[in-house]
Amino acid sequence: MTDSENPGSKERVEEISVTEVSDEVLQELSGLFGGREPETVAQTVDVVEQIDITVTDVVDLVDVVAENDTPSNNELPEIENVVIIDPSIDEISRAEPIDPLLNGMAEDAGTLVVIDDDLDRVVIVDDDRPDSTFEERQRRSRRRERLQKVKWLKLAGAIAAAVVVVIALLASPIFAIRSVTVEGNVYTSKEVLAAVTTTLKGASVFTVDTQRARELLLEDSWVSDVRITTRFPGKALVEIAERVPIIWYVGDDQKARIVDARGHVIAVLAGWPTKYLRVDGVGPSLEAGAVADDVYRAAAQLVLALPEELRPLVKSLEVSAGGELAMTLKGGTLVRFGPPNDLQDKLVAVVVLLRRQNPSTLAVIDVSTGDPTVQIR
Repeated sequence: MTDSENPGSKERVEEISVTEVSDEVLQELSGLFGGREPETVAQTVDVVEQIDITVTDVVDLVDVVAENDTPSNNELPEIENVVIIDPSIDEISRAEPIDPLLNGMAEDAGTLVVIDDDLDRVVIVDDDRPDSTFEERQRRSRRRERLQKVKWLKLAGAIAAAVVVVIALLASPIFAIRSVTVEGNVYTSKEVLAAVTTTLKGASVFTVDTQRARELLLEDSWVSDVRITTRFPGKALVEIAERVPIIWYVGDDQKARIVDARGHVIAVLAGWPTKYLRVDGVGPSLEAGAVADDVYRAAAQLVLALPEELRPLVKSLEVSAGGELAMTLKGGTLVRFGPPNDLQDKLVAVVVLLRRQNPSTLAVIDVSTGDPTVQIR
């Protein structure tokens, strides 16, 4: 068949299947590939057919040559470049690189490209089927993500359920406090103790607000410290440490203020107590729970520091208007300590002096400067 008989043969583009090639075309392909045997060409076509490759594009379609017009092998033009790309065929993988213009098509997996310069034709066979393994991996990945989400949701639900159960058990009346025991209370207000007992009773031993009960007790001026413990299944123990009265003084309102070793005013009394040492003079009218001046705190600490041999000899203490501290013995001897500092050293000097001399012969002992001086009667 010549070009004059079919003038539009080179401009015509058709899509054919490799599996529909006739025997005449197979013989023509055999001649084009350098005199290969038809069986060899058939095997190549069989390989292409087995991997389900279809013809997707034909540029300058090859003229179909009839059996009678088949030229001899000598008349066929020589094929300079034949490039076949298919990763599954070792023989084709050793072909020369394709034209750079078709490089993008050759890089696609499953693409078969044949170039014939003399016949001015390009045949491209492409397998564009989707990758089933990729889709399977995607499905597995999505499934793992769903399972992971379900796992975390189940874990969160289990934790929430456990918390609810624990709260229900802790608030159960089975563990409610039914008995409250108070220890160490002598001067603590009975009204305060009743309020604390009401706070503790009926509450769970696990969730009872012991801090609130402790704050109620500490509001009492007699209470120095508190410890509250619960005992399973329904008991509470309240241990109170009360302040120890040391001295007392009279305020401007003529009421007595009892002071502990830290200077806290424990109580305000209308009468004058006799169990504690008095600090002569008039002091500030403070309410119970307040803290007195440093000089009263120093006087209380001085009394605590008195040795056993000297304590029975002391009659009273005195605080001057200038804030100086003095002590009067029962025999009438006056001991001047001066400013309330270095009282420990001053007291040691007084004790040593009284051991050497009879207090009844001494009118004044002055240790305000640190060195003792005496006045004889």
